[in-house]
Amino acid sequence: MSALNRLDMRNISIAFGEFAALTRVDFTVEGHSVHALTGANGAGKSTLMSVLSGAHSDYSGDILLDGEPVAIRTPRDAKRLGIHLVQQEVDVALVPQLSVAENILLDRLAEPGVGYRWREIRRQANTLLAQLDVQIDINQPVERCTLAEKQQILLARALSHHCRFLILDEPTAPLDQHESERLFAVVRRLQASGIGVVFISHRIHELKAICDRLTVLRDGRLIESGPMAALSGEQIVEKMLGHVLTDIYPPRREKQPQPLLLAVEGLHDDKLLQEISLRLHKGEILGIAGLAGAGKTELCKALFGASRSRIARGELHGKAWRPRSPHDSVSQRMALVPEERRKEGIFIDESVAMNLSVSADDSFSRWSLFGHRQAWRWAEEIIQKLNVRTTGPAQTLRRLSGGNQQKVAIGKWLRNNADVLIFDEPTKEVDIKAKTDLFSLIDSLARDGKGIIYASGEFSELVGLCDRICVLWDGRIVAEMEAKEATEETLLLYSTGGTPA
Repeated sequence: MSALNRLDMRNISIAFGEFAALTRVDFTVEGHSVHALTGANGAGKSTLMSVLSGAHSDYSGDILLDGEPVAIRTPRDAKRLGIHLVQQEVDVALVPQLSVAENILLDRLAEPGVGYRWREIRRQANTLLAQLDVQIDINQPVERCTLAEKQQILLARALSHHCRFLILDEPTAPLDQHESERLFAVVRRLQASGIGVVFISHRIHELKAICDRLTVLRDGRLIESGPMAALSGEQIVEKMLGHVLTDIYPPRREKQPQPLLLAVEGLHDDKLLQEISLRLHKGEILGIAGLAGAGKTELCKALFGASRSRIARGELHGKAWRPRSPHDSVSQRMALVPEERRKEGIFIDESVAMNLSVSADDSFSRWSLFGHRQAWRWAEEIIQKLNVRTTGPAQTLRRLSGGNQQKVAIGKWLRNNADVLIFDEPTKEVDIKAKTDLFSLIDSLARDGKGIIYASGEFSELVGLCDRICVLWDGRIVAEMEAKEATEETLLLYSTGGTPA
């Protein structure tokens, strides 16, 4: 392997207090390569790349560029060597009130004594965007840009520094499928130009599609490094987990007759849903399968009363019922964990304790005064019960992984002892290890007699976790089957409007 345009990290170790985040990790990336870096949350991916990008100076080990030792102790050191990181939270690196052009050239404009004519700034910004083959109005404020456009702005900024190695940390997490495909086209363009790209993700199908090499970390240690083509998706996941893939789902519960909990007949909304009928029993996980646009989110919101709908007949807890409002649904012991949890399910900049108590009834209040001590004790109890990885109730949710944020989004409903829990794409932006924890949590809720509605486009999850599955297509339920008799292929066929031959 040629030493030209090659970056080596050797025996990298770093600890935070008594916690060893990385232990003697080796990592190599070359130009003209897209190198996947993956592992479960807490595996050390972001920490390793933080070392490489100069965010952590107190590491041990060596970093070599083209075979020569280099010192990277600050972000300035990394950028000087052509190493650039585009974080998952793109907004932290942008100034929203400044224009696209100013944000692209921001590092240069911030240098002491550097002056530019505005015409030259705009010309350079357009040139850098053209290298990525993307078009953005360079005069508009960044605050008006989409997440995908903000990513492209940061990629253009990296190119302005003669970038040799680019680190993308969970770049597709906030993007839809079309935006992700456009990002892949940009990454391939950068790869062809000679840049070495490190692609951090837990979405195995994306890694297989775009990366040529792979490194797997687990618990801060190197597990695997080599060509991507040599490993199947299942093998990669098993290396991330440390056990075989089939272990991610709890043992299937034996089906026994249970009382009817929720029944819906003839539900419509104002946009998509038509003639929706379903039933949910105590202790049952009912899957709602469907592709994007089929109506999964619309159905979840309609059932929770978060959108306008009409219904021919409904029953909840053996009494006549119809969806009215989220407030009424909560009073009827229903709960919704929405797909867009950061927008609709949690307060990302508030504490774990606040998020876990926000949906509680008045059990924390006395004489109109909120009982902070009670709420704190409750938060500690839920953190332990759900195995939320956090420093404590005071930690803000933004500092938690996606999987642990989702556990908090679920845990906030446990105070009210909700009987019907509706999950809309619950494993979105969650890594495989956290998925295993969530599957166990949802299974335990069902074993406690809760009724679960699990809406997802991940058909393998529906087959592995649910008792029954209804398939949505174009706003209608077109099929219903026992999960043990379903296959991913059958669900895909029905969800695209097909019927068995």
